[in-house]
Amino acid sequence: MSDDQYHLDSVPPTHSILAEIAELVRFFSRIPLPKLGKWDSLEKLPDFSTSTRSIALAGIIISLPSMLVLFILSLGSLPGPVIALLAVATAAAVQGCLHEDGMADVVDGFFGGHTAERRLEIMKDSRIGAFGTVALVLSLSLRWLLLSVLLEVFGGAGAALGFLAAETTGRLGMVWIWHKIPAAYQGGLSTRFGVPKNIAVYWATLFALLPLALCLFYLSFGQVVMGVLVGLLLVWVLARLSRAKIKGITGDVLGAAQQIGSIGFLLGAFIL
Repeated sequence: MSDDQYHLDSVPPTHSILAEIAELVRFFSRIPLPKLGKWDSLEKLPDFSTSTRSIALAGIIISLPSMLVLFILSLGSLPGPVIALLAVATAAAVQGCLHEDGMADVVDGFFGGHTAERRLEIMKDSRIGAFGTVALVLSLSLRWLLLSVLLEVFGGAGAALGFLAAETTGRLGMVWIWHKIPAAYQGGLSTRFGVPKNIAVYWATLFALLPLALCLFYLSFGQVVMGVLVGLLLVWVLARLSRAKIKGITGDVLGAAQQIGSIGFLLGAFIL
């Protein structure tokens, strides 16, 4: 019996899941999460080959500040667009603009270079170019506008849960292409701490059902399904483009996948 087959038939230990959630929250956000127990280590970096199974659960914690902004401020008299903008800004601040930086680097590299080597060189440059700037403006504006509509249609609680479902879809798409698409080069984030195994993707998908199901209190089943399908479709398009442009993926591509998957969910949900 293979290692994956063995774990497929057994639920991961609770303390192991909690440790993974803590590691992922510290890695993907600026949330100052304290040591949770003797099984938790502040120094340990995630082993993404297995810990990515908990990424949807860690995403709930990472998304919580923006969800609270959407819900609490909606109880007052602030206009919906202002609340949505503050929620988007909160998400960027909590995550240290990690995924936004990836989005900008990917667009700069993919459309600013003429060879795979040159594109990778541009993506490693910390400076942002015209392509990346436009991509950031468009992506942030789309999230802001779509969250504004969520607030208008479903109120603060519905918008908060819709935001969580969108972020979950983006993270799930990120894990899927991380597992499926080879790295453009060795030594980057996409390979440095491991590549998600089959079993990690399996559990990540199962755990993602929880935040997606919560969204059903406000969105219809068809809206949630369409949102997930559109989000993952756009991530798949990014993966194909990445293979064509740089012959694989990088950490920047993973960050862009999270952003594109999240926006795709919101777009898909409103198609219906």
